[in-house]
Amino acid sequence: MKRRLFVKNASIVSMGILAVSGTNVFANNTEKEKSTVIDLLPLGKASKKIVLKGIILDATTSQPIENCKMSVKAKVNRLFNSTQDILTSNGDYTIISGFTDAGKISKKIKVEITAPGYKPYTGYIYLSTSGCNLHSDEWNYNKNFDYKDCPKNQHLENEIASSFNFRLVK
Repeated sequence: MKRRLFVKNASIVSMGILAVSGTNVFANNTEKEKSTVIDLLPLGKASKKIVLKGIILDATTSQPIENCKMSVKAKVNRLFNSTQDILTSNGDYTIISGFTDAGKISKKIKVEITAPGYKPYTGYIYLSTSGCNLHSDEWNYNKNFDYKDCPKNQHLENEIASSFNFRLVK
């Protein structure tokens, strides 16, 4: 009986902590929509940070696309998924993430991009300690996608700097 009561009380306290943690994690979405930065850093101390920067471009002209909406969905842990949106006026975006010493070191992120006059983009990027990589679906979306357009990764001491330009088609 005492054990059941303890488990029941512990689960109520745990649920309360998770709800508060979840609120803190997702409360800043409206602020992030105003900037061009999506912050997916782990809640614990990150041993290595990865910063992915780029521009959303027209696939034909290679010019930046104005008024794009980028939505990023990442699995934070077993219980929570994080969805963050940004609105860009000039196509610039930055995604910041990181890795802890323990646990899985790669992260699959779903990216959805919409812009007036362009075919909606849905694809996946993978962030790992080797850098940013793309899912092969990129070639299905943009038939002219070339291997030289793949992410470029530069390894620094405690950070990986990656650059990748999304190329939207009409």
